Amino acid sequence: MTTLSSLSSLDAVTRLSTASSLAPSAVAQQSAPAASSSTAVTLGQSGTVQTYSVQSVNAAASPVWESNSTDAVSALMAANSRTGTLSSRFNGLGAALLNSLADGGGTYSQSVLQGTSTGLSDEVAAAATAIRQQSLHTLADNQMTLSVKTASGVAVTITLGSQQNGLAASIEVADGKTLSDAERKALGALADSFQDAVDGLAAVPPKLALGGLTQFDSSVLSSVDLQASVQVNGGVQTLSFHADSKNRSVEFDGPVGTVKVDVDLSDARVFGNDDQRAAAVADYLSQIDDAGRRGHGDAGLVDLFKDAFAQMNSSYGKATLPSPVDSRHIALSERDHSLTSGLADFTASVKQTATSPNPLRPEEQDTFSFQANQRTEIRGTGMRDRAISQQQYSHLTASYHQQIDPDIPMDLQMDPNTQNYYYTQIDDSASAQVDLGYSDGKLVHAVAQRSASQSTHTQKFIGAKIVEDTIVPDSATQVENLLDTLKQDPSSESDPSDMDLARWQQTMTALRQRLTLQDTPSILREQGRGHGITSQE
Repeated sequence: MTTLSSLSSLDAVTRLSTASSLAPSAVAQQSAPAASSSTAVTLGQSGTVQTYSVQSVNAAASPVWESNSTDAVSALMAANSRTGTLSSRFNGLGAALLNSLADGGGTYSQSVLQGTSTGLSDEVAAAATAIRQQSLHTLADNQMTLSVKTASGVAVTITLGSQQNGLAASIEVADGKTLSDAERKALGALADSFQDAVDGLAAVPPKLALGGLTQFDSSVLSSVDLQASVQVNGGVQTLSFHADSKNRSVEFDGPVGTVKVDVDLSDARVFGNDDQRAAAVADYLSQIDDAGRRGHGDAGLVDLFKDAFAQMNSSYGKATLPSPVDSRHIALSERDHSLTSGLADFTASVKQTATSPNPLRPEEQDTFSFQANQRTEIRGTGMRDRAISQQQYSHLTASYHQQIDPDIPMDLQMDPNTQNYYYTQIDDSASAQVDLGYSDGKLVHAVAQRSASQSTHTQKFIGAKIVEDTIVPDSATQVENLLDTLKQDPSSESDPSDMDLARWQQTMTALRQRLTLQDTPSILREQGRGHGITSQE
């Protein structure tokens, strides 16, 4: 007797025969046998192709559908279910579900299974199929779930599931509530953005394409969440994304490492204009690149971190600001904005999974970790008596093995004769702070301080013995009083000339460069030369 406890191993054998047929176009697609492949699922590693190891299906066996339907989503699933890659299985499916909502649809559930019921009774086959259908919706090997909450409180969940010989898609509108026309339109506007996110996560190597999901109509939708889990060689790759009017966050975790970015949108007063924000993001992306090169970080992981940082700091949407003329509230003036980053406060980090490539010295690990954050404080009794402080910080730690001769590949084994290499450890940090103070409407305090430190510890091994051991430290700290520079602002004059305004713009451009976070001591020193900056080594 076959028991239900053994059904989990029947992944490619269970099938229910259907009495009713689908639409002719869908039937033609379903009747084709699934392609056979022997390539394993691989994601997040270069030079590989992500496919399913799909067992050959007897030409006489038909796909088993959860429900007989002629809708567009079912027709798309019929075509996609016969493909081998995850990207092709989910191709267009996320957008199709959201578009169906926009067109008036509601709760929906569909799945398709490939397989046969040879050797099973009808009762056992039916029970096994029901279990597999439910699993495809909730516990699939590869699953992506978009959860949207409307401003009126309606929760909508879109789920895609795929595993060997099975594909599922569903829409759930909680508590059977009816969506308004505005809600349907706002959900439909997310269709392409959701599909972009799905396509990115299903790609090889994976990409983050989440920027579009941050740009929803906040007057109609209150929050957007995306959860994803994908099976990869060596483990599971997961993503958790959240966006609402006060916060954006993303966490990506996989065999190579982890990426986290959290952006605080609760204080719109610190937001700069689009150009300022774009320039600040570009500065950080350049620093992340520098950290990746200096710390020998995995290039794919560093790119994911850059994508996450840039996308979480894309347009912040509509911001409600206190009026600068309202004495009861404190806003930032144009000058205040010019002296701060223009970014929302954030925390961001990337951490590579540690490896031990040297079997003779496993304590020597290859590692890479980078963190950055910004915190802004605004205080005072009103616009005329206010203080602004913005702090930025970054920290890089890394370690790596490197061959001595660039023409001789490193091949570390237990044999001491193979133990010829460099082992380098990096520990860098940088900070930048701007403090502004106003009294009775006048700027009375404006100070910028920046620091950068680098430590490079390198050991050279020949025949498993240390023959060189060097530590190279470098650091610089600078403090600049900005008051004298800011007093040159010609805009306070009654009729400033165009030439004076152009010169002032150049002065402010150079000043802003001296306010940004700089992680290299030598560059920090160079930027400070000729500006009357107090420096410390």
